[in-house]
Amino acid sequence: MRLSRVGTLVLSILAVPGFVSAAPINQVSPGTLTGGALITFDDVAGGGAPGTNYDGIFESGTAAFAERFVGQTLSSSGNFDVLSGTPSGPLALQLGAPGQNLNVFVNFSSQVLTGLGPLGFPNFDAIGEGSFAVLFDFDQSEFAFDLVGGNNGSATVEFFKRDGTLIDSITLSNLGSQSYGFQRDGSVKDIAGISIFNEDLGGIGFDNLRSDVAGVPGTPTVPEPASFVLLSLGLLGVLVRRARAR
Repeated sequence: MRLSRVGTLVLSILAVPGFVSAAPINQVSPGTLTGGALITFDDVAGGGAPGTNYDGIFESGTAAFAERFVGQTLSSSGNFDVLSGTPSGPLALQLGAPGQNLNVFVNFSSQVLTGLGPLGFPNFDAIGEGSFAVLFDFDQSEFAFDLVGGNNGSATVEFFKRDGTLIDSITLSNLGSQSYGFQRDGSVKDIAGISIFNEDLGGIGFDNLRSDVAGVPGTPTVPEPASFVLLSLGLLGVLVRRARAR
């Protein structure tokens, strides 16, 4: 099949040494991100290690946290959680088994989030070996976190849209205590949720989750114009019925 001139030009550009096409999610230096939303976990119960066990979904900042998303399959590799499959839409959080969901503890005066592996809380070989998922109240275009711990292992970070569609999956290797940043190609704000699981012998924790759409904790959802009209008509109907009753 003969290529068109445009197709030939595209192939020529892609063949240029050093040319790299943009990925759906690009790993970037956290210092290049400009978002002001910050989740420190200082607003939830923690305490000295082993810290506080969470068997339920909990909220911190403008996001909610649990072991994984509904639709994802949980399995294990040794003492580590492994996630597979695609979340069902709309994106919703799924709890882990009791003692195998999430944990928050104080690390050098700062609260840290960890997933709890198959051995369960308060076993120290479970803290940091489990998976976790974050469901944002608002869609984001960038994400960063400070990794606590890390012993040259690996972690998989998956990014999802609100309907459960996978945007991209990135595997981080040679993990260590440092910051990691990610940015959506074109700065599209469609990152609704993120799941992370790891295989690092030291276990890992997460602190200072940063994104670009802050919002206000507890802010109610603003109805769309059509919904607002329906709500207004419903309220008017109630007032009319009350007036007639009088």
